[in-house]
Amino acid sequence: MSSLPQDRSSGSSAVADQFLTALERWIGQDRSPSSAALRESLLAWLRGAQGGQPSMALVHQLCARALAIADTAAAQHESPLDLRQSLLHSCVAEREDLAAASAAAARMAAELVTENDAFIATLSSSAAVYDALRELHLRGRKPRVLLAESRPGLEGRAMAAKLAALGVPVWLVADAALPMLVSSAAAVWIGADAVTEHGVLNKIGSYVLALAAREHGVPVHALAIRRKLIPAGTASLAITEMPPAELWDDPPAGVRPRNVYFEMVPHTLLRGVVVEDGVLGGSEAGVAARDRALPAALAAALPKQA
Repeated sequence: MSSLPQDRSSGSSAVADQFLTALERWIGQDRSPSSAALRESLLAWLRGAQGGQPSMALVHQLCARALAIADTAAAQHESPLDLRQSLLHSCVAEREDLAAASAAAARMAAELVTENDAFIATLSSSAAVYDALRELHLRGRKPRVLLAESRPGLEGRAMAAKLAALGVPVWLVADAALPMLVSSAAAVWIGADAVTEHGVLNKIGSYVLALAAREHGVPVHALAIRRKLIPAGTASLAITEMPPAELWDDPPAGVRPRNVYFEMVPHTLLRGVVVEDGVLGGSEAGVAARDRALPAALAAALPKQA
């Protein structure tokens, strides 16, 4: 059973906040008699959280931080009360750190666009992309957005509504039309659920969009923060199939819907990965990703969800 709601429409930033809220709730309910026992219960909860969102590196890295706090407390024989307080303080600090990093990444991305009225092409509903477009808008750059609707969840529609409310003009198009129209864009920005040495994991449609952008000479950047870096060989980082009924709830005999949400965009198709303190090229992103390995207890393959 997952420790997190299997939110299939929100981006990783929203899921990270859900994780921290759920962790705070779990801490409030914990009655472990020792820090060692609490650590074991926490690990089981964290593995459930990973299982709920196996494609999101941010969840994996937040789990690693929580486990590190528990490991230190258990080694020092702290009381379970002290450990619970340390975990709660960490949740507050994590929210502040993530907000600061996201704001810095948005400013870094905005620096990449120097002209006014530029079309930025994107898909799905990435908080990182929204924040960067908002930053451009606040700077008076008057960005316009070419946005795919992002089936089957249609997150692109929600993104379009948010941008329109901000005052940013949006062209909303069918997923299959985005690669054809990308030639009119000055840049492509995609979000990132994970950044590995192989590339960036993001919503389906990102790969063909990046291919089309390369053919038209349009630069592609993935927008992320460093907490989304993770080694590609991490067994708990996984792309899982979603309910086939989202594609077709009553297919005829012989038809098997395959509902895959995420795919890998190789670094060779990207101009770089924008993070809070710079733009990482493929090699640099790879080195940084390999340096952010999870502890063995969290890196191991996850059991299949019921």
